Amino acid sequence: MPIEVNTRTPTSTTIISSDVLVAGGGAAGIGAAVAAARAGAKVVLLERYGFLGGLATTAQVGTICGLYLRDTAGAEPTPVARGFPIEFARRLQKRSTSQPMRVDPGLWVLPYSPPAFAGVADAFVAEAGNITLILHATLSETRTENARLVEVRALAWNEPLILRAAAVVDCTGEATTGALTGGEVEDGATDQAPSLVFALENVDPALASRGLIEVRRELRTAVEQGALPAICERLSIVPGTGSNGRFAFKLSLTPAHPDHPLWQLVSDWEREARALVERLREFLVANVAAFRDARLESVAPQLGVRSGRRILGRARLTDKTVLTAGKSQSGVARGAWPMERWCTAPRPEMTYFDERAYYDIPLDCLRMKTIENVFVAGRCLSAETGAMTSARVIGTAMATGFAAGTAAAFQAGGKSMEDAIKFVREALS
Repeated sequence: MPIEVNTRTPTSTTIISSDVLVAGGGAAGIGAAVAAARAGAKVVLLERYGFLGGLATTAQVGTICGLYLRDTAGAEPTPVARGFPIEFARRLQKRSTSQPMRVDPGLWVLPYSPPAFAGVADAFVAEAGNITLILHATLSETRTENARLVEVRALAWNEPLILRAAAVVDCTGEATTGALTGGEVEDGATDQAPSLVFALENVDPALASRGLIEVRRELRTAVEQGALPAICERLSIVPGTGSNGRFAFKLSLTPAHPDHPLWQLVSDWEREARALVERLREFLVANVAAFRDARLESVAPQLGVRSGRRILGRARLTDKTVLTAGKSQSGVARGAWPMERWCTAPRPEMTYFDERAYYDIPLDCLRMKTIENVFVAGRCLSAETGAMTSARVIGTAMATGFAAGTAAAFQAGGKSMEDAIKFVREALS
């Protein structure tokens, strides 16, 4: 059945009714929308950019983490679970003409092309058949009644919308719905440092095998002499790039200052980081032979924000659960990526658990405490700080999205959460 759209209101505001509303079209939101649609729900998917993918496309992350078990010995990667993330990855792999690669110590990632990611997301949404996609849309207000979210207001290309759904899945990365409803949320903006990805062309392809040892030596000297800021030492290569002399680089910034509002920090980060990229390119061209003819090809349109606002849910994913690979009878997604904390050091702090192990994420980590019909996924889920540094990655976000979308559709259809958990767990095995 089509989505119900009524534009005849006294204020000329369009009203759109559906079974499930998904806010955010990143990895989690794509998983949520497709899951809800496959469960028979009429779905509305809101995305603030003109394309899908979230940070996977706007921040040009370049690799999907969290799809495979950590394994230092195996010749091929082992998926952490069956289900939608692997289905998506296999199609993305074909479209990007890429293969999973192992980075030390035993971590498998899938390199991808950001335009290919957006294209595969478009295809899955179109094939679902009952997803109404609304691009250039941002949430502005919510209305709750009797512990339920009954109405969401948004702007889509600066036109007001009223959205009414039986269930909502918040995949905004900032728990926007939870915050607007007055629900219990916590701000994790200071937990992790963001990063900016940029691409250089005409770089010596041999850099891919040599790595950045020479580059880091020159950067360290420049920092010590005051020619470059210390942040330039936080440069790294995005794995899987370097073909035909085109390399993507990641420049990790410094964590947010707790005394400044996040909107101000993000604005400053974006502007200052882009200016720094050009200084850095000029330095590399002048001082490192591999970059002698390098040109700036592109800069990601948005910073890669690793941590933001998240809910305090009915359950909380704990650091202990992650590090002991804890299991749960209500687990609806699996995490296999180690804790990866980007703070002030040039490299991330990695905390590993056992090889070929995974932990479960219970459904109640994806549910708000006080609002019955709001689910969350991705970086919005309820987790301790260390646990979030593992669960935030793209592969795990897509898995939590699929679980939350399934649960939302089941609730909208009058089915129990126990049935939703059983359905998702069977799909994982």
